[in-house]
Amino acid sequence: MSEDITTPMEAECKFRVEDHDATRSAIEQMGARFLVRENHCDTYLRHPSRDFRSTDEALRIREINGAPFITYKGPRLSGPIKIRPEIELPLVEGSLADWLKIWQSLGFTIALEVRKQRDVFQYQMASRPFTITLDRVDELGWFAEIERILHHRSEIEQAESEIQQVAQSLGLREVEKRSYLGLLLARAGGQ
Repeated sequence: MSEDITTPMEAECKFRVEDHDATRSAIEQMGARFLVRENHCDTYLRHPSRDFRSTDEALRIREINGAPFITYKGPRLSGPIKIRPEIELPLVEGSLADWLKIWQSLGFTIALEVRKQRDVFQYQMASRPFTITLDRVDELGWFAEIERILHHRSEIEQAESEIQQVAQSLGLREVEKRSYLGLLLARAGGQ
């Protein structure tokens, strides 16, 4: 019996990339298909009475090439790969400023903006889709992420193993457990 997950979970692992060209070449050589280049601006929000750092949650508004989305990320499960519930919904184009006004009227404040350029690749392993991204994050440099969306708890162990296999195939070794937000906050002195 496979236990369904009520909210899809994102299984992902992030790696520091020393040689962007070599990593991109390895992604292409393994047969991953380039999908799109995206420009992201992620505005992370602070809750007025709940410390998202201590609850291991995140709320952000992401603009992808100007199109806005709202994303909630729930607490991570324990394990070698970051697995957490994620809900992402599109917002009406041109509504970002009004959404920020609503959140700020409710007491939320802007924690930080994260800007990045992301190249998105699709990869299949045993008929299971993976997304591989190559990110250039402003003020932080290059990273690669390997992600798979899970719909059943029974997929967790297999996803962890397969993500590690893909990373090994790409020569990715330096795991970065912190989010881009966490890295930028640490760089700025933990604001």
